[in-house]
Amino acid sequence: MQAIAAFVVRGRNQAILSVIGFATLALFVTPFGLFSAASIGLVTLTKGAKQGFIVALIASVFMLGISSLTGQTALGLEYVVFYWLPVWLLAQLLASNYSLSLVIMVAAIIGMVAAVALAVMYTSYEAQWNKIILDNLLPIFKEAQTGLSEDELKVRVLHIAKLVVNFGAAYWVLSMCASLFIARWWQSLLYHPGGFGEEYRNLRFGIIFAVIAMAIVALAISIRDGLAGSILMGIASTVVVVFMFQGLAIAHYVAVVRKLKVVWLYLLYLAMIVLMPYELLLIALIGLSDNWANFRLRIKPAE
Repeated sequence: MQAIAAFVVRGRNQAILSVIGFATLALFVTPFGLFSAASIGLVTLTKGAKQGFIVALIASVFMLGISSLTGQTALGLEYVVFYWLPVWLLAQLLASNYSLSLVIMVAAIIGMVAAVALAVMYTSYEAQWNKIILDNLLPIFKEAQTGLSEDELKVRVLHIAKLVVNFGAAYWVLSMCASLFIARWWQSLLYHPGGFGEEYRNLRFGIIFAVIAMAIVALAISIRDGLAGSILMGIASTVVVVFMFQGLAIAHYVAVVRKLKVVWLYLLYLAMIVLMPYELLLIALIGLSDNWANFRLRIKPAE
């Protein structure tokens, strides 16, 4: 990873090549898209907002040109608007000596605005939205030969459409922050080894934000129907992602202080995937309660 980071900061051409290269690889393996946005984040963190924007702008021109030629203009716009520019903004804030917790809260606010927009658009254009989802996903489900009737498949597909509305903003926040974390990690590998780990392990959002989060979740549980229910569910899901980060910070802190083998962290992340959403909610709950309990003060170093 250090070699990749060194390549990105070697020059503007190398940075642009990294951004476009990872975005192209993401067409085959989706997680590579995180590294594409992280490359812009790294340039912004190390060389300033202007250089980061120039790299993002030139890469955007190439990306939109390529996507237009291949008939995938929407995909090109998605990378530029939903990944590269937000990560550039967040990296700029982090480079301006704002704390990591504050920058993540900014990402959460962006996600909350997106949650409102998704809910409003879905409510206003529900029929059109459902038609797009059915046209794109129903043939895939039919080819999978699930053994379900067409009406049953339509119910499943429309349920997925509703999940996108409720959790799409949370996924976006998760992606933005993941790219920012990779960029910060790359920066620490080059200039301050271990710096990002120390910064992340001390992540904490504070009691005020925790109380606001609890109120949002309580409202989302109480109001589940209509436009208000969709908006609250979308906002609550972004809040869960934010406090999941704090819960994971505690896990990393425990691993370092207790000198646990790294395999324990791998197992934790594997459990988050296998047991989703229950494991994720549990970790978020631990992160939320940490703002009062301050678990890290209670953990004794290994002898």
